[in-house]
Amino acid sequence: MTNLSAIQRQFQATVTGVEEAGVLDWPTDMRDGLAVYRTAYRSRLRDCLRSAFDKSRQWIGDDSFDAAAAHHLILHPPSSWTLDDLGLGFSDTLGELFPNDPEIAELAWLEWEMQQIFTSPDGPVLAAADFADQASHYSEDDWLNLRLAFIPGLATRIVTTDCAALWSAIDSATDMPPLDLPHHHTMLLVWRQYMRSQFRLLDPVEAIGLPLMQSGATFEQLCAALVDACGGDAGVAAAGTMLGRWMTDGLVSDAGQSSEPISG
Repeated sequence: MTNLSAIQRQFQATVTGVEEAGVLDWPTDMRDGLAVYRTAYRSRLRDCLRSAFDKSRQWIGDDSFDAAAAHHLILHPPSSWTLDDLGLGFSDTLGELFPNDPEIAELAWLEWEMQQIFTSPDGPVLAAADFADQASHYSEDDWLNLRLAFIPGLATRIVTTDCAALWSAIDSATDMPPLDLPHHHTMLLVWRQYMRSQFRLLDPVEAIGLPLMQSGATFEQLCAALVDACGGDAGVAAAGTMLGRWMTDGLVSDAGQSSEPISG
């Protein structure tokens, strides 16, 4: 049993190891077969990344993608029981390899999160009509102390390019959009609604408000932050508008008044 275990460990090291020289440690009549198995193993992992990041592959081309995939797999070999986790961190690898083309890493992040959001845990969603009924009984203090809990799996990322428009343009007849955003950066939001993964690019004001409320801030604190960003009446109006949109988009799981953030 000990000898079998040693052989199994050596076989795994040969197939998954970075250096091809490990094949030479085996008897001559086994080397060709091991080399084929080793190549097939890497090809399968590369194909998994191709499947998970198909739009990124189309954008940068097969050769560049395969080289990036090989680099990623060397630095981050599979360690999970499922290949579904293979793409974890691949967008970071692309960011390191293509520092002058930030849309590549941002597009890959969007592809990955769209898949992750789809399989994220289920949770309650506060319907807009239910919140409207609840809020009709709020006092002024209730509004000031209002806190929100958000649905599981909601993901955000600061982006510098319009990777959302790029995602939509790939695989369609749509002309490729200008990638540079009119502002230096904003935020991309990904979530699941009605069993579908969704995404949208937030404007700079909502990119202030959403993280603030996710951190447990009250509606009063949200209004104060947006007044600082937009001015008096405009800031308060923006707070109300984005609150309504979060409800319509199904981002909120609960709302209430508490001295502590509501757990989501």
